[in-house]
Amino acid sequence: MTPPAPDAHGAAGRVRIFGGVLATDRSLPGLPDSRDSSDDRLTLRNLRTVDALSDTIAHSADAELRGRMEYASGVSISMAMRGGEIEVLVSDTGRFTLSSDGREIEHLAPRNVDRGAVALDLIGVVLPMALHRDGAWCVHASAVESASGVIAFVAERGTGKSTLAAACVQAGAALVADDVLVLRESENGISVTPAGVPLRLRESTARAVGLASDDADDWGKVRVTGPRAHDSLPLDAIYVLQATGADSALARALRGTRAAALALLANGKITALLGTDPTGEALTRCVALAHRTTVYDLAVPRDLDRLGSVAHDVLRWHALAPTGGAAG
Repeated sequence: MTPPAPDAHGAAGRVRIFGGVLATDRSLPGLPDSRDSSDDRLTLRNLRTVDALSDTIAHSADAELRGRMEYASGVSISMAMRGGEIEVLVSDTGRFTLSSDGREIEHLAPRNVDRGAVALDLIGVVLPMALHRDGAWCVHASAVESASGVIAFVAERGTGKSTLAAACVQAGAALVADDVLVLRESENGISVTPAGVPLRLRESTARAVGLASDDADDWGKVRVTGPRAHDSLPLDAIYVLQATGADSALARALRGTRAAALALLANGKITALLGTDPTGEALTRCVALAHRTTVYDLAVPRDLDRLGSVAHDVLRWHALAPTGGAAG
């Protein structure tokens, strides 16, 4: 299948993201181009943009609302089902309709929509919804590749997961994910599909960590350089960050399976959009994942001057890290 034809609103192209290729009829700033011919073997999704006649965009009249959540900066997002299709409505960027197989995405866009915001919504909500339909579980997390596999950091927004991941990159690890971690059960445990996008940090944080910054975006963050993982990798451990005082010690405590599953559910990227789940499918998926990995609570001192040593200690733990789910 070939990409949609270009139009007057921006160059058509192909971007590589979440282990697949997205063909788009308009530009998506900040996403990596797919230029390698070997990418043709990857899952292809097509994004087609339709200009709305009005800036007021709603769900289809016959769609069934399932869930709603508030996103950053007061943006609201809702999900509805229309037959086998999924509609994701974002208050500032319009309506995204996913086909029953998740391979076709139609974007009903308001006039003068910010294409950078569209790219962020695709990364943060729309593609995670398509990946969920394919059987993956997407976690709001940052992650890096250690000597023994992927280590991931989950926490509330603004708690420092991207900052810790950046410090690990500065210490020599490769970036796996920032914001969205894609997990799938595999024969030998859990596999992680790298996002393939750069870290985004506040410029002051990037300077403190010591990473070089690239271009800034419209949300007060800069994209920082560093090695990035591209191939599927085994998951080694997940850390639930707990911020402590600057003088506190770095410490970790193992979670039991039940507490680990609840952390995966609570930090699911689209959990709120799934709404009421009478079958318990989301929780069942998180329990299955929790049985096959290790989840810790991690007390992290809030001190940028200690961040480098914290990153080195975390990476050192994973030269020979424990594997398998915790009992309980």
